[in-house]
Amino acid sequence: MSKKTTTSYLLIPVLSLFVAFSSFASKEVPYQNDWLKAHYQHRLALFSTQPVNEGDIVFIGDSLTELGANWAVRFENLKVRNRGIRGDTTYGVLARLDELKQSKPSAVFLLIGINDIFNIVYENQIEKLSDTATNINKIAKQLKSSLPNTQIFVLGLLPDHRDFITVMAKEGNNQLSSQESENFTFINFHDLLSVDGTMNAKLTTDGTHLNEEGYKIWKKALQPYLDSLK
Repeated sequence: MSKKTTTSYLLIPVLSLFVAFSSFASKEVPYQNDWLKAHYQHRLALFSTQPVNEGDIVFIGDSLTELGANWAVRFENLKVRNRGIRGDTTYGVLARLDELKQSKPSAVFLLIGINDIFNIVYENQIEKLSDTATNINKIAKQLKSSLPNTQIFVLGLLPDHRDFITVMAKEGNNQLSSQESENFTFINFHDLLSVDGTMNAKLTTDGTHLNEEGYKIWKKALQPYLDSLK
């Protein structure tokens, strides 16, 4: 094989990833304020420099995933990748699935929807909680259609220090549980992080986000599923 041919083969996956990132970077994502638009694009640019490889295990979601930092270190598995974006919603994840479709991970762990709830409560732009569950189901269906050999795990929404947010999170989990199908496996560890119906204060930095003890519980709950992938 000539040097020119070899170079061409090497360029193909790089160009494919560039096209994938360019396509969702240019999409208009609903319900993003100026800060989220900027952070969203910043994270996409970072992801483009650290592409997912075929066979990797991807954690995708919002700040709860992003702030988990280096998931490869956390799970002692170099195949585990972090695709969290603070502030992201189900609409944002739907707009950035091309990377995963191109990369063919062995498994995807999705935790998204709490910012949809915040929007419903505080911004009133997203109107119905059922839309969140519907979007999560769309995400799983799209991934399964494009990646039939990839295992899709949908994680239940976590509790919050505000009881009315937690009530909505539980209802969202009920909707997701009822939609579980061949497209995804539903994993609900909501109750492991709650006390008296709201987020356990010992496991959070601010009532919504997890501290290191909270992430340890997350890891313990998901470790058997990662072990099953080996």
